[in-house]
Parts: sequence; C-alpha cells; structure tokens
Amino acid sequence: TATQVVSSKMHGAHAYNVDLPLSGSPGIECRSGGANGDHTLVANFTNDVVSGDATVTSGAGSVASAPVFSGKTMTINLTGVANAQTITIRLSSVTDRYDQKLPDLNLSAAFLLGDTNANGGVNSSDVSETQAESGHVLTNANCRTDVTVNGEINSTDVSTVQAQSGTGLHGKGDKLNRPLRGR
Repeated sequence: TATQVVSSKMHGAHAYNVDLPLSGSPGIECRSGGANGDHTLVANFTNDVVSGDATVTSGAGSVASAPVFSGKTMTINLTGVANAQTITIRLSSVTDRYDQKLPDLNLSAAFLLGDTNANGGVNSSDVSETQAESGHVLTNANCRTDVTVNGEINSTDVSTVQAQSGTGLHGKGDKLNRPLRGR
C-alpha cells in the first residue's frame, strides 16, 4: 500500500518535500512550477514497486512522462499544472516486486503559489512569514518560503508572494476550495 506522497522540488542542490496527505484535506504545494507548471510527486509504498500508471483525472495538468520506479518509490512528473486549483491523480495498475497489483489510488493535491502557511489563501500572513525567513538558510522547516525554488529565501520570494496576495483555492465542497472574498 501507499504510505506517503510528497511534492518534491530541487532547491539548488537539495530536494525538499511538501507532504500530500493520503486522506483528508489535500496538501498545498505553494512553490512555483515554473513557466510550464511542472511539479514532481513521489509516492512511497510498503514494498518495492516495479510498474504502474498515473493519470490526471480532474483539474488542469497532465502526466509529463511514464512514472519512474526505484525501490519503494514511484515518481510522477506533472506538467501544465495551473495555479489555484486542486487536481486528482489516479495511480493504477501499480505492481510490486511480488507481482501483486495494488488497488487504484486517487491522490488529491492543491497548487497555490505563495500559500506558505497552507491555509488555502494567499494574504499578508504569507507575506510576513516569507519576509521573516528572508536571508535564512534553507531547511526542511522553511522550504515553503522559497517559492521561487532557487535555493535562497530573499526579496524575490517576498515579491512573488505579494503578487499572489488575494488568490485562493476556489470551487465547491472541501474547506480548501473556498473563495477569499470577504476576508
């Protein structure tokens, strides 16, 4: 079975991850996907996995290439992922090294550039958080504030978050998909 899913990004020479829970509210990836909306998801399993498929079943984006398998991980490269949305990715026909086909798994992931505190909206608290981390060494604890994914937390990150202020996840249903008007 799947044990964990993360959104992984290289910040300079180091990879840092944002957790994407397997149930409940979707995790929010607040770091830039660049001009093409590229993101990398890594699913970890209990056993080594050797094959399987991934498909975006809802939301704007697509799987860029066949998943890559290494030990207990399945790496899914996404492209064309639009900002301010929640997407669903279906993992299907995942087979472990014992030739056991695992049940299909639907993963939800939210993408909201600048939402460093992961509350579903970009506002002054995200700007303040990024400003407070500006100039600090990048760590697992503060990697969300390096929204430009260049390995440094600086004024460019602050400007990027400020430019996104007022955006949020919109839609129907879960608490992350709510308009920000009236806040």
